[in-house]
Amino acid sequence: MLLKESKPSRNNQKYFGMVSLAVLGIASLALVVTTTMAVEDKKPQKEDVGLQGILPAETPEDLSESPEGLEGKWVEWDKQVSDLLGKLYESDLTLEQQQQTLTALQAKITEAKGQAALADYSSRLQRRVEIADAVLKTLGQDLGAVKAAQLKAQQDKLAAAAKALTKYLGTLDNGNGWVEYLQLNELQKEVKNSYSEVELLDLLKSLKAKFESRGALEDAEQRKFFNRDQFKDLEKSVSAFLADAQGEGKKVDASQVRQELKALVTNLEEYEATQSGKNAFEARKAYAQLRQELEGGLGPLTDALRNNYFNYNLRVMVAEDFINRLINDSTCEKGPVVDCILGAYVTGNQATTTEVGVDFKPSDTTLRFDLTLSGITNSETSGTTNQATIYTSGHHQIWGGKEINFDGDTFTTEPAWVQVDANNTTVGASTKLDRIPLLSSLGRSMAYRRTEELRGEAEAIAAQRVRDRVRPRFDEEVDERIARSNEKVGGELNKRLKDNGLFPSARSYASTDSHLYVRTRLMDTGELAANSPPLSISAKDSVVLQLHESVMNNSLSRMALEGRKISDQDLITEFEKSITDLLDRKVTLQRPPVDPDKGPNILAFDEKDPIRVQITDNTLNIILRCGFEQKGETAVPTQIITVPLHFKVEGDKIHITRGDVKSSPVVRPDRIAAQIARAGVVRNKMEKAFPDRVEDSQVKAKLENRNVFLNITGIDAKDGWLTLTVGNDLTVEKIEAELPPAVEETAAAK
Repeated sequence: MLLKESKPSRNNQKYFGMVSLAVLGIASLALVVTTTMAVEDKKPQKEDVGLQGILPAETPEDLSESPEGLEGKWVEWDKQVSDLLGKLYESDLTLEQQQQTLTALQAKITEAKGQAALADYSSRLQRRVEIADAVLKTLGQDLGAVKAAQLKAQQDKLAAAAKALTKYLGTLDNGNGWVEYLQLNELQKEVKNSYSEVELLDLLKSLKAKFESRGALEDAEQRKFFNRDQFKDLEKSVSAFLADAQGEGKKVDASQVRQELKALVTNLEEYEATQSGKNAFEARKAYAQLRQELEGGLGPLTDALRNNYFNYNLRVMVAEDFINRLINDSTCEKGPVVDCILGAYVTGNQATTTEVGVDFKPSDTTLRFDLTLSGITNSETSGTTNQATIYTSGHHQIWGGKEINFDGDTFTTEPAWVQVDANNTTVGASTKLDRIPLLSSLGRSMAYRRTEELRGEAEAIAAQRVRDRVRPRFDEEVDERIARSNEKVGGELNKRLKDNGLFPSARSYASTDSHLYVRTRLMDTGELAANSPPLSISAKDSVVLQLHESVMNNSLSRMALEGRKISDQDLITEFEKSITDLLDRKVTLQRPPVDPDKGPNILAFDEKDPIRVQITDNTLNIILRCGFEQKGETAVPTQIITVPLHFKVEGDKIHITRGDVKSSPVVRPDRIAAQIARAGVVRNKMEKAFPDRVEDSQVKAKLENRNVFLNITGIDAKDGWLTLTVGNDLTVEKIEAELPPAVEETAAAK
């Protein structure tokens, strides 16, 4: 039986009327409340103060997690830092409270110095504190004064350019005419005294018009003269001053500055988490806009960025002891002696043994060192005159040096110097009186006495002979090697770096009495670089090579893998080719296995950040943004894949262990089960591509006429830096040059 809608009775009508009235009342009340709340919402909101609205609303994830292995007082230290971070990021602090919190955090960082368990964490915290402090200082400036200072700086440049041009024109016969034409004297007065801003601007507009219309001058010689380089500085200064004074001379927009600072901090935080090239680009863009707005007021922020995100990302430190053992070379040359010294005809034989080494010298701008020479010349000679023959044993000590400087492009040398400490010992004598028994001893005594009288002069001559023989050859051989080195570095290595887009944007070379320091930065206009490294070289270390994750990521960006489909085998081939082109030597990398039935994996890389590297907490993470295709399998859409690698050096072996592979989708699928299956496929592929393995810690290299075996004694992965340490163990095998065939063998071959 179907239910029919019954008509309400009166009582029901009364009931429904009461309900309707109640509903209407509630609705009216809700309307009033809503309206009231809407009116209240329209009240002016409290403006953000200082770091409010610029820093993230929550503590960054890499700071919110406690470092592992803390004990004793450091557990309390961690709790105190956590409380301070909560206040800084998640509380509405006043300006004074924000500064106090940053000061307290800096004190905690200082307190943790030297604690290995806190090194990574403290470095990450230091970056946030320095950037936040710099933001506060930027906001705390008188922005109007900053703009005025910019204009004053432009005014000073304008005055200097006008003065320099006036001085130049004063040296020419027709110079005064040009001074009057360009009104340089009036310009200098106006700039110096600033009588009237209007008159100064009118004068500059007139001057700019003359520069722009110089091509219309009828006299060809005047046009040519007006285009000389000496006029260009003034022209640039005039244009720059007018650009700042006209239109752009309005006050700085404080709200816009806050927006740009927020964009900078937001993208730096995203970059910390993902190493994303997009976030690096956006951070650089925000900084460029701030520079345009506040060029004269960005000192603190620029310093903080330079120290934490614009720093050198490749560093090499080499100990003097290591280089000495590397290049040590001993040679021995023997030969006859035929000379005339103090009227005596000298003949005999000599043997000279020399060793080459290095002596590092302090320099702030170059790698400065002396190539040193030390040796001994032993000789057995006889000096014959009409009266006697003197038999002498010589033992001469040799030392010298040749200064060399390297600036990143060229080795330069100074003339060599050589000193000799000659020491002759008379071991015998014979005279014409030897045949007369009674007079022979008298003759020898007279010969000895005369020899002793001439010893000083004879030794000075012997020393000069050795210097004249050794110094030119030392000079020539070193200069020849330096010429070859310059060709390899300037003509080959630097060219390969430039051709591959890997030439550093900044370089620094320095030396001390004990170490050489090379620092370079690979960073393009839309990229970021490094922070200060966590490790300094110690006296016992021979070589320390430090690579920041940014130099790896910026190098990977040059491979242009974005949006490409490529097999894993071809990808390895491209890596091999890139490294071979860079090093100019054949390089072979380990390849993932190929399924005989399904063939190689095809990687479909994402349009952004196809391969990135992230280094933290003793782990090097390889992050891939790609999908997979393989014959006979369902294609896997783009995933974000993280492959953690751990390194440990034990004795003569390096153990490389893969951690748990993580995979997450770029676009979330409709069914969770689908992603679980895809993640399983991805893990299987990555585990095959990155198996645990053990490598030899000894590396072989060829250096001119020797094989060098270097031993890697340490690999550390901390706070963005991969640090390789080459220990004191070093083996050098000299490759003996092949002797030319004997004459009879050559003749027989013909």
